[in-house]
Amino acid sequence: MFPWIVVLAVLGLVMIFAEILMPGFGLFGILGTISLFGSLALTFKIYGLILFLIMLVAVVVVFFAMVFLAKQSGLYNKIVLKDKQEAKDFDENALQGLLGQTGVTHSTLRPFGVAEIDGKMIDVCSQGDFIDRDEKVQVVQITGKTVIVKVCEA
Repeated sequence: MFPWIVVLAVLGLVMIFAEILMPGFGLFGILGTISLFGSLALTFKIYGLILFLIMLVAVVVVFFAMVFLAKQSGLYNKIVLKDKQEAKDFDENALQGLLGQTGVTHSTLRPFGVAEIDGKMIDVCSQGDFIDRDEKVQVVQITGKTVIVKVCEA
């Protein structure tokens, strides 16, 4: 019976490690956790506390050994994102002079889209209505980073 308990524990570790490497909706993680806890519970029920503690330590050591081997093999570096986003925060002062300006939409506003206003491409929002592409619009409000436009009256 003990070899099957070990197989169940190893299967649980492999599934949990697979969940770490290829995150999905958690199926491998859930099944791996159930398998791992099941093997530990069976060990405790059949063989007692001492073998349970030995098995628990072995599972933890094997898990960290798997993580160590993943780091050594370069697999870890392929999975973990190490890039930093260096973008500066948006300067809202650049939008202050746009109030009352007119421009032309470069995409359909549903209600968000892009318009060229004062020679610059600006992300804009309509007042709720869809606005077709190449429509003339006017900036009616600026709230934080949101530029709100409406169709110019002819």
